[in-house]
Amino acid sequence: MKDHSGTTQTDVELIRQVQAGDEVALSQLMKRYNPDIWPMILANSRNYSDAEEILADTWISVWKNIGSLRNVSSFSAWLAKIAYNQCKRYYNTLYHAIGERPEEADVIEARLNEGAEARYRAAQRRADVREAVANLPEKVRDVTALFYFRGRRITDIAEELDMAEGTVKRKLSEARAILRETLKPE
Repeated sequence: MKDHSGTTQTDVELIRQVQAGDEVALSQLMKRYNPDIWPMILANSRNYSDAEEILADTWISVWKNIGSLRNVSSFSAWLAKIAYNQCKRYYNTLYHAIGERPEEADVIEARLNEGAEARYRAAQRRADVREAVANLPEKVRDVTALFYFRGRRITDIAEELDMAEGTVKRKLSEARAILRETLKPE
């Protein structure tokens, strides 16, 4: 999932506000994260209408359960898991309500299960990377976040932060070395 740092309020602030019952903060999180979870929900649903319902159910579940989220830096992985579970739950409930499982249910279930674990691992890895970047020394953190999370070019970063392009490149190199060590598989 995308990093949403650099926005008006940080995700951590918004998550804390939602945990305190702030519906406006939930709405802001939805605007930030819907583009991240919508493709997965749509790919795992039979039609657009079902996908919209699953998306709504996902956010209802987030609202009800966000108090149980202890590590706010893993919010995006937690959200992806909720969305995945809502896809499964939606179709299981639907099939139980009509009393039979159409043949396509097996295809849908297989598709849901097939990539869910890989998507979860990828989301967790992205959360780990975001956390590692957030823990970088301040002197290299901003340059790294702008380059990797905001997609800015070196020339744009240099201009925005009022530094030479060579300095931006050096800071990115420093950050990469730290991240390689921090994110090294155990």
